Amino acid sequence: MDRFDYCFNKIYVLKSLGDADTYADDLYFETIEPQCAKWGLETEPPIEIYDALDWGKAIDKICGDACQKPLVHIEMHGDEEKGLELRMGDFIPWQKVIEDLTRINVRSQNNLIVTMAVCYSTMIAYAISMIKNPAPYLFSVTTSKRVLGKDSYQLFTIFYKELIETKELYAALKNVEYNHPELAKQFDILAVPFLFENSFKAYADSYRDAEVIKRGYYRSLPYVQDHELSKEDFSKYRDTFVRMYTSLANEYYRKYRDIFFMFDRYPENRERFHLPDTIF
Repeated sequence: MDRFDYCFNKIYVLKSLGDADTYADDLYFETIEPQCAKWGLETEPPIEIYDALDWGKAIDKICGDACQKPLVHIEMHGDEEKGLELRMGDFIPWQKVIEDLTRINVRSQNNLIVTMAVCYSTMIAYAISMIKNPAPYLFSVTTSKRVLGKDSYQLFTIFYKELIETKELYAALKNVEYNHPELAKQFDILAVPFLFENSFKAYADSYRDAEVIKRGYYRSLPYVQDHELSKEDFSKYRDTFVRMYTSLANEYYRKYRDIFFMFDRYPENRERFHLPDTIF
């Protein structure tokens, strides 16, 4: 459990599979739809996607809805290098998937939850840029492996039954892990706020190292190539250098934090995430 809220009030299902592959429909009509009807959540039948044009229309539709807390479940084939493989042979590159999910997440004020029954779908985490871009989603369940359809179906059946009933994301994940650990091991979960925090903490920790600071200091003084600084000189100027260096690093951190978590667009998100103002 963590300190962030992962809430949803409507479930969308996007699918692009052959006629013989019924896992997406089975998951929706046997689990998602009846559970939503029972527990008062909104959903709609799976959106069939044949080609890249259909993909774009589906993204436009979700963006156009008034849903502030969407959960998007994707059932397709995936290629580690090329991206999502659609029914008619088109591919949606992972970077394009990130861009389109970002559109939905911006529209929903950084509330998008994504689950993917798609091989190699953890590529959408590798493709995230935390520099100059808003977060593409708040939380994801994906896989970095090639996974059988029956395994994805079994996992997400258990997951969605518990999730819709309890509205507790982590409780649903724990239920899968407890009852079917072999399935849970095939999938990855990613809380994007922690990705951001941990990445910048690692960055900060690496630059707190005395040797790193020293090397950076020397690089900032071109003339030291010809003049060896004494220990006294280094001690004298180092404190000034470190203050300037850390001030700049914290400035960039706040800038990218505000963009990534959309503080610039939605000031109320500051209260939701309670992120620190400095990393040094």
